[in-house]
Amino acid sequence: MRGVLWGLCGMLALGLLGQVMVHERDSLAARLPAAGGWLAAACRPLGCSVGAVHQIESVVIDSSNLARRLDNFYAFDLVLKNTATVPVAFPALELSLTDSRENVIVRRVFLPDELPGAPVLLPAQGHQSVSLRLSIADQSVSSMSGYRALVFYP
Repeated sequence: MRGVLWGLCGMLALGLLGQVMVHERDSLAARLPAAGGWLAAACRPLGCSVGAVHQIESVVIDSSNLARRLDNFYAFDLVLKNTATVPVAFPALELSLTDSRENVIVRRVFLPDELPGAPVLLPAQGHQSVSLRLSIADQSVSSMSGYRALVFYP
């Protein structure tokens, strides 16, 4: 009976290890590049894939600036910094224009592929600059006094 129970415990431990590996597959592949191939092979039957790490707490907005150029044309410049020791996926950007009471007037989300010059990966301990040229035709923008920039993974 003890042998059966030990065998059952071993199978449950292997099952738990498998679940952790599937859940943390992106982090494991980033930290152990040699394991990427067999993680991808193990994922195929499960319908999952190995991709870039999504670690939003490691992505910091180092600096940002919104400047009016002409009439309703604006320039938005942003520098993102990755504080992680592994490359992470480039995040999406939410830009909100606010009035003097911090109420949102206009909000727009930019996915990574919509950002000019944005790489797929943000390098480990690296910086990346992004510059946007915006044309805002909304009349309520005339009361704009500030902005908020947030990064996230969709």
